[in-house]
Amino acid sequence: MTKLNENSCEQFDLQLADAAELAAERGEQIALSVDSSAHLSNCARCSDALDAVSVSRSILHAGLEPTAAPSPFFAKRVMAVIRAEENRLAAQGSTFWSPMQHLAARIAMVAGVLVMALTIYAYTFNSSTSVDSTVNVTAYELVPHQQLDPQPQSKDEVLLSLVERTNVERTNGR
Repeated sequence: MTKLNENSCEQFDLQLADAAELAAERGEQIALSVDSSAHLSNCARCSDALDAVSVSRSILHAGLEPTAAPSPFFAKRVMAVIRAEENRLAAQGSTFWSPMQHLAARIAMVAGVLVMALTIYAYTFNSSTSVDSTVNVTAYELVPHQQLDPQPQSKDEVLLSLVERTNVERTNGR
């Protein structure tokens, strides 16, 4: 491309942008000047640019066309499909959890029966041994029960209590 051709292509690009903007505002086809049309017939690059602009305008225009309003039953149909899907998912979930719920109920029932049986056993075992334990307490005592003396308050009282204990042990030992 020559320098003159490059300048004319740049000018054509500017004119094409202005013409496309003006056509978009008016809602018409792109109108080019006579000079631009002459340049367009000789330049393949600018011809491709015009084609690209035309295609993009048609795509954008098709996307901006108003669509038909939804029917009055559209919301009801959508909600019915949503409810059907929720019911289907709930049915799938219940096929998994239903046996688990029955198993948990059975385990809870067995645990309750075991607790009751152990409570009854523990009550009867404690009541039968409480009578025997009062009789045999002295027989199973490991340390002889000593008479509780008041605790000594000073060093002198500690020494006196030790002397008394030794005297008692000597007299009992003889």
